[in-house]
Amino acid sequence: MLFSKRILKLSESPTLQLNNKINGLLQKGEDVINLTVGEPDYVEPIESSYSAIKAICDHFTHYTNSSGIISLRESICAKLLKENNLAYTPDQIVVSAGGKQALFNAFFVLLNGGEEVLIPTPAWPTYKQQVLLCGGTPVLIPLDESSEFKLTKETLKAFITPRSKILVLNSPSNPTGATYSEEELDDLVSIVEENGLYVISDEIYERLVYSGTYSSPVGINDYMKKHSVLVNGFSKAFGMTGWRIGYTAAPLDISIKIAAFQSQTTASISSISQVAAKYAINNFDKEHLIELKEKRNYLIHQLADTPLKIDVEPGGAFYLFPRVDSVLGNSIYGESIDSVEALCASLLEREHVAITPGSFFDAPNNVRISYAKSMQEICDAAQRIKKYFKEGMK
Repeated sequence: MLFSKRILKLSESPTLQLNNKINGLLQKGEDVINLTVGEPDYVEPIESSYSAIKAICDHFTHYTNSSGIISLRESICAKLLKENNLAYTPDQIVVSAGGKQALFNAFFVLLNGGEEVLIPTPAWPTYKQQVLLCGGTPVLIPLDESSEFKLTKETLKAFITPRSKILVLNSPSNPTGATYSEEELDDLVSIVEENGLYVISDEIYERLVYSGTYSSPVGINDYMKKHSVLVNGFSKAFGMTGWRIGYTAAPLDISIKIAAFQSQTTASISSISQVAAKYAINNFDKEHLIELKEKRNYLIHQLADTPLKIDVEPGGAFYLFPRVDSVLGNSIYGESIDSVEALCASLLEREHVAITPGSFFDAPNNVRISYAKSMQEICDAAQRIKKYFKEGMK
């Protein structure tokens, strides 16, 4: 056999694959509005840009500590203490090449073959693929609008087996925007502790919460602090997707293993990106959150006249996740729409609006719409979508 069994289990990222297709159309001059990718339309803080340029001019361009420069790790610790009331030391922080590497590091050091990882769905498809690559068994927990796409303790208990080891929590969620309150996390943590589970808490959207304050499951009690790996990064809040900066914060024994693993894979990441991140971490622009909320509200209002049914208003992140089951099985412009993939393909062809099939996230009756675009693009996309259904379903 030419390839390893591990790589044969791997599927390419469907969201990035779709985005690559859309970028190809854009490069050909097609007038496509791309609402598929989870990338903000704003850019890094100016302090980050200038600090990165200065670092290059100062020739700060060599290897760094493989876990990240100490000043950045100290800044992350200060952020976690100030904003999340979580106390960590720099030795408990490992800076990685984006949130994906941070997640993979955590799965790799915690999982043995056959151990189960509980993943509430709809969920970012990378979780499942990384668990498979690390030899674990992904256990998908289906959720829907009836629970506001949130895991409850009763549902969690029903999926726990003697092989269960890790629960993945993502709040706010990609793709649903579901955001857990402290009370809801309290309920889940009681079951987590009762069953001796570890938690990987993906907090990449934690600054993008539209009402109230963000609650991290890691801060619920001492058990969680000792049994959780917090994953975060700079892509979503700071518009730094291309800088590739993520990190983990974990108990020291886990962080030591993550650091050792990373030292043998990527080792240190870009020194310039680390400097940029250090200057970004204290410069989150809250205007971004205000603008995203305005776009969310506008798009919800506009889509109310279409078959895209939004029963749950997202509490965070920058996605809508409407149901489209009323369309499935019908025809639009004389074409049979028998799946969300067919619907998305038809909308792209007819109106040049790109949205993401919910099947990518194990939700075959939904679609994901990213509103992290300019308001002009959001307005134009809304009109095209309304036209598509109004004229296509005559």
